[in-house]
Amino acid sequence: MKRLLLLFLLLCGCDSPIPPRETPTVNLPASLRQSNYDGGSCGHAALISLLRWQNKSELAAYWRRTYSGGVSSDEMPGYLDRANIPYAQTFNEKNVAFLEWACRTRRGTVVSCHGGRHAVCLVYLDSKVAGILDNNETEKIKWISRQQFLDDWFDSYSWAFTPVFSPVPPK
Repeated sequence: MKRLLLLFLLLCGCDSPIPPRETPTVNLPASLRQSNYDGGSCGHAALISLLRWQNKSELAAYWRRTYSGGVSSDEMPGYLDRANIPYAQTFNEKNVAFLEWACRTRRGTVVSCHGGRHAVCLVYLDSKVAGILDNNETEKIKWISRQQFLDDWFDSYSWAFTPVFSPVPPK
């Protein structure tokens, strides 16, 4: 059996099996994804999912107990500062490099969408597609074209923020 595997690997030009790259890059297990609660807490729910992804479960539980309802780009920094959560954000700058950095470093980011009336997690972004974890439908990742995502984000104040803990989740 080992010889057959070795022969197969040699024939396909591989000298060792290489696992495929994880997609999405922020691949939070379904059981840890936070859905909306208390009638519309999308920004908070998205943050809780990212805190869980970054192995900050106690902080995510604290956030869930403490915050609910809508949150604006003016309010969130104060909440994050009071909770001693290191973060990075962009607002109204169309800073696509920020989104790419957040996904490339496996942090993901909370992003505004639907004219600024909703917030979701951006969990993947490449030159063609965006992966969205919507807290209204946490059972699956929604895949849309990069341009469709960016157009919506640009029309939604291009607000994005992410907790910045180290180390980042492993690949």
